[in-house]
Amino acid sequence: MTQHDNAPELLRRASARLAVDEPDLDLDSIMRQGYRERRRRHAALAGAAGAGVAAVAAVLALSLAGPPRTEDPGPTGKDPDPSEVEDPVTSGYPYAAEGFGTASELAQLDDAAAAAFGQLLADTGVLADGEEPAFAFDPVQSPGNYGQTWLRSFVSEIRPEDGETPDDAVLRVEALLPGGWTAEPGPATEQVFPQHLISASGSPWYEDADWTDELVTTELDDGRVVHAVDHECAYEVGVAYPNGTGLLVSWDMGCHGPSPEYSIPMEDFTAAVESMPQFEFDTTELAPVGDLVEVPTGWTWDPAWGSGGESGLAAADTMDAARSALNALHPEAVLDEGESMQLGANEYGAFATRVYAATAEIPLPDGDIGFDLTYYLPGGWIPGIGEPGERGLYPVACGSGYTCTQETDDDGTTWAFAVGPTATGETAHLLDIVRFAPDGWAVGISASADTPIDTDTLTDLMRSLPAPVYDTEAVPTIPTD
Repeated sequence: MTQHDNAPELLRRASARLAVDEPDLDLDSIMRQGYRERRRRHAALAGAAGAGVAAVAAVLALSLAGPPRTEDPGPTGKDPDPSEVEDPVTSGYPYAAEGFGTASELAQLDDAAAAAFGQLLADTGVLADGEEPAFAFDPVQSPGNYGQTWLRSFVSEIRPEDGETPDDAVLRVEALLPGGWTAEPGPATEQVFPQHLISASGSPWYEDADWTDELVTTELDDGRVVHAVDHECAYEVGVAYPNGTGLLVSWDMGCHGPSPEYSIPMEDFTAAVESMPQFEFDTTELAPVGDLVEVPTGWTWDPAWGSGGESGLAAADTMDAARSALNALHPEAVLDEGESMQLGANEYGAFATRVYAATAEIPLPDGDIGFDLTYYLPGGWIPGIGEPGERGLYPVACGSGYTCTQETDDDGTTWAFAVGPTATGETAHLLDIVRFAPDGWAVGISASADTPIDTDTLTDLMRSLPAPVYDTEAVPTIPTD
């Protein structure tokens, strides 16, 4: 089972909502190399513990997204037509492991955005004199109802020359394919399905905003519906097109800076958005979602939740207790301090799984066992194992070549076991175990060793591990606006 409880699989899930136009890496090879390095220095890599986590995550997440842009495919047997789906709003797409989008679709978006917004970018100084806007839209997949279906869109951001982070983006353009969203304004969160095209909330433009700004809706003669929100420091305009596609565009004049920059009149921005044409995207794979499994409400990404603060202390306390349990069985074992992490896209409203992660090593007479230890906090997932390549619903998925089994104890504890393949020329043996507690949390071990691993040894360890330290009264909430 390729798990989400070892660092590469944590990052596989974290990258699910990222662009899908970058080349793949051989993660299994990375895992084995990480194991060999761990044997030499108690493995700082695979457990993703310590200050390097953000850097590792950034590199791998961008590299795991998928193949390069593809040329137009040949005949598919039927013309893309969202009207064939009775209700696109309650429909979605399968997760596209190989990516989606053609070169012609992306080129049309690039050209249309440059024509619509190029002058505004030049007039405000976002671009240097004579610089042409380079939009370079990327395909993005977003989980619907925690990964039971997927939404598809193409996204581009334009930052000034010195901009480095998403907060530095002045212009963000997202072109939505039909499926999984409604033109009705509502909360900007992946916790709901269908999702909403646009929100009037003052968040995230203002920190801790608890108000909504005025939203103006206009129906144009050609059938388009335009929603516009003036946040004072930023503008947002959403457009629903007659063919079921959508457009969401924002212009940030400096919400996160000391003073407004790149100011433009709202009417000029709205006119630029309205100049974007209706696009015809390939919706061949769009299908009704059918009956949805009920999933506990999940968390959304929170910049205040991470390695530091209360969550960091809770992660340290959890690993202290786990270390005591580990040393009671194996006095010479070593467990790192660990840290708290969020798995998901680091943007407002994006679903994120909260975990504590650390690395460990058990010296044994027949050979040392190195493993990654991950606690999953409740919210946004259910116990079980996903099918190979599956994302969402379950925090773990059976990897290609793994032998996976699942069983449930009388007390309601669910266990997932997986024996991994040994690659040609490699000696590493791989064993993953996840224990899903009836209280809603889970703990997983992803182990590797040069000699066969005794399942009973790790199962006994798993049974001895205590519950994670977390605030059981704190539960995810869905915003109303």
